[in-house]
Amino acid sequence: MSIIKPLASWRGIFAISIVCFHFAMHAFDQMTYAGVTFFFMLSGFLVCYNQVSIQSVKKFYGRRLRRLLPLHWLSLGAIIVLDIFFMHKFTYGWDLPLHVLLLQSWVPNEDVYYNYSIHSWFLSSMLFCVLATPFLFYLFSKLGRKVSWIVVALVGTAVAVLCVNADSTMMSYYYVFPVFRAFDYSLGMMLGLSLRNRKPLSLSFGKATLVEVGTLLVFISFIAFHASGNAVASKLEVGALWWVPMLLLIAVCALLNGSEGAIGKLLSLQPLLWLGSISFEIYILQKAVNNLFCYVVAPFSGHFGLLIYDYSFVGTVVLLLLLSYLVHRFFTVPISRFHVKKKSK
Repeated sequence: MSIIKPLASWRGIFAISIVCFHFAMHAFDQMTYAGVTFFFMLSGFLVCYNQVSIQSVKKFYGRRLRRLLPLHWLSLGAIIVLDIFFMHKFTYGWDLPLHVLLLQSWVPNEDVYYNYSIHSWFLSSMLFCVLATPFLFYLFSKLGRKVSWIVVALVGTAVAVLCVNADSTMMSYYYVFPVFRAFDYSLGMMLGLSLRNRKPLSLSFGKATLVEVGTLLVFISFIAFHASGNAVASKLEVGALWWVPMLLLIAVCALLNGSEGAIGKLLSLQPLLWLGSISFEIYILQKAVNNLFCYVVAPFSGHFGLLIYDYSFVGTVVLLLLLSYLVHRFFTVPISRFHVKKKSK
């Protein structure tokens, strides 16, 4: 499976931006909304661009579920254990089984889909995307590329209209709604199908740099539009506002793969690639690690409990990076290797 280095680094950049956003750093609002769309879109893109085999639905589901579920259960279990031992919370709501099975994003209630491991709503929606992948691939193959893009455009228009006319409660739910997020995923799939047999562009370093700068300027213009407080932009932050810049970002990184400009070379540096390699763990573990810092580490400085959340950023991030690396190396990777060994027998 080919690795597009700048895209791997963008995963890490967006993951850290999301962590900053969750610490009430509002300068990262736009990067977070765009990043969530990017993650769904990139997942769909890579399935098709790398021509991942989905002929065997059982094997495809097996690979994806091994990626999603173990890390989710590890994070959720850590949160519950910390609650029990340090906050003496022994009772949990009826919705806990929904979170265990990643079904919480189907319930239109913020107290449900943001409960427990608050960030796992993403996994709940991603699970639906994964389960829908064989059907979507079959549909796009039958319709053909041109008709599929037309269908996608029509569905996207309907989604945007729904968002523009939604109240604040529905806007919040649309943000986590699996069907809406499956549309982001579908856009990525369509882009992957469109580019997977296309050779990367062979541009000079200067021209490639100009293309990359232009792509970033487009992204920045969308960020500025959203930051301006425009009512329409705020309604479309669920995903529609970021479809164009994220599609462009992914497409340019794929088309310049092997002939990157200055920005692509910067994004290919090893520290950023390392950050991208643990981006999934960074996103999933952030709640558990923050609790760990507040309950276990912070008491050494005279603090205890989640009331110090706003003051725990530096300590949490350092601990998050360390534990994300360790979990990736000694938990995520071994599970993946176990699957490969099992497959080869």
